[in-house]
Amino acid sequence: MVDKLGRGEELTKTEKGRYRHADIKAALIAETHGKCAYCESKLRHITYGDIEHVTPKSKHPTRWFEWTNLTLACDVCNTEKDEFVGDHDTFVDPYVVDPEEHFWHMGPTIFPSPGSDSAVSTERLLKLNRPELVERRDVRLKALLKHLDVIARVKDIETRKVLVADFFEETAASKEFAALARAVAEKAGLSAPV
Repeated sequence: MVDKLGRGEELTKTEKGRYRHADIKAALIAETHGKCAYCESKLRHITYGDIEHVTPKSKHPTRWFEWTNLTLACDVCNTEKDEFVGDHDTFVDPYVVDPEEHFWHMGPTIFPSPGSDSAVSTERLLKLNRPELVERRDVRLKALLKHLDVIARVKDIETRKVLVADFFEETAASKEFAALARAVAEKAGLSAPV
């Protein structure tokens, strides 16, 4: 199909939809842990999730079927991104750079790291601080802070170690808003259990 596109030939409807194959979608769901690659929201409980072309297929048809150009996105991020074609100076591609190097979590709001023009444009484009996302991150943040409060109040060292290990499970890539949890752990001065 890529050869066909390279020759300027039109793909059939069936050929165009091959990236939507169930096995490909399942692999993307596994790769992203059922989360939007951009906003980190768990989405499978309310939507199927969209197979997203990081570089839009309409702009670069030769990348239509490239594995490194496919991810899972929520309906909102996918719609907001639309036909945007960016480079690393204008868009934080989570497959190319670590988003945590470009965004700071301060409470339930994320901010572009100073000097990261790509984070500024990505946050604006995808509306990463839309009210619904801030609300969901706030719920997550309150749960994390409650967990930290319990850790702080426990005097028994062994129990504390277990609670800290439990907290670090919340920083796993499979968890919703894992980057927020990692930022909270760092701010709290917690060290990952050995």
